[in-house]
Amino acid sequence: MSSDARDPLADVLALLRPRAVLAAEVRAHGRWSLEFAPDTAVKFGVVVAGECLIALRGRPPETLRAGDIFLLGGPPPFVIASDLETPSKSAQTLLGNNTARVIRLGRSRERPLVHLLGGHFTLDPSNSHLLADALPPLVRIPVEEATSLRGLIPLLVDEVRSAHLGRARVLDQLAQLVLTYALRWLDADGVSPARTGWLRALADPRTGAALRHIHSTVEQGTSLAELARVAGMSRTAFAARFKELVGMPALAYAIQWRMSLARDALRTADCAIGELAFKLGYGSESAFSMAFRREVGCSPRAYRQNSTIEAERQTVAANIQPGSLGGGPKPSSESSPVIAPAAEGRPQPSGGVRPRRYRRAGRRPRPGHGT
Repeated sequence: MSSDARDPLADVLALLRPRAVLAAEVRAHGRWSLEFAPDTAVKFGVVVAGECLIALRGRPPETLRAGDIFLLGGPPPFVIASDLETPSKSAQTLLGNNTARVIRLGRSRERPLVHLLGGHFTLDPSNSHLLADALPPLVRIPVEEATSLRGLIPLLVDEVRSAHLGRARVLDQLAQLVLTYALRWLDADGVSPARTGWLRALADPRTGAALRHIHSTVEQGTSLAELARVAGMSRTAFAARFKELVGMPALAYAIQWRMSLARDALRTADCAIGELAFKLGYGSESAFSMAFRREVGCSPRAYRQNSTIEAERQTVAANIQPGSLGGGPKPSSESSPVIAPAAEGRPQPSGGVRPRRYRRAGRRPRPGHGT
């Protein structure tokens, strides 16, 4: 990767602004089983000690061992257990009003002992689909492949048990490191069946180069011919390969990425809409507004106003009801409590009509037209 090429993984994480909420611990002895409700959250778990099974509905069970780290991307109902014959108990029911956020199962003298830590990531709601849609329901990073993460697990355990100042901040930062290393592990060799979407494409040398080019040329724009050249492939072969790995055409991804940047800027920055249009490579404010409306369903101005109203509503709600550990929203009683739910409002990208800039290879937009 050249020194001036952007890092798509870092770009996505910057838009997501992930914050980790360490929801609870599980300390289990002997035979036991916990059931969890389906969720749309991106969750994480760490096996501190022992060995157990995790079984998602419709998938064969997998063994979790001490030192393993796992991510759950919007999982269906699932069970974590010593075995699959023991009757399950509801994690939601057990935690209920458990302010200590610890589930204890079995008798303390029974062996073996299993110790788990679980939590979830709250993501910027306007762009949370970038991660939630890219992750499979379960990603397990085995201990022998998690060498970069081994030092983090003892730190997590120590902070969970401590009462030091800044504890919530430290837990948040450690869990974010877990997320970053886990996504980097998914991008390691390009052969893992766990990869989907842009994560899978990023691990492929040719499509990965094209992805980095898209992220590096937002202001200038690009074309199918240019992306194929960067990937070192014919246009036909590149278009087919990109769509196979990412699940959408390359130029549709380029437009979606621009709209992700636009939504974030409209929610968090004070720049004028015309200025934002030029930063995103549009020839005029009207061209940007038309493209934004096609993709998002409303004008940039309306989106900014609605985002401001929603932010004020959330601020009022936060002042009335303090958040849970790590600064995230208080876990809902309707959601799976041990690995808690992510923030509400996960909008899906709309299909939309492709802006004219990308309709034909190598063509630049006329003033007032295109993306």
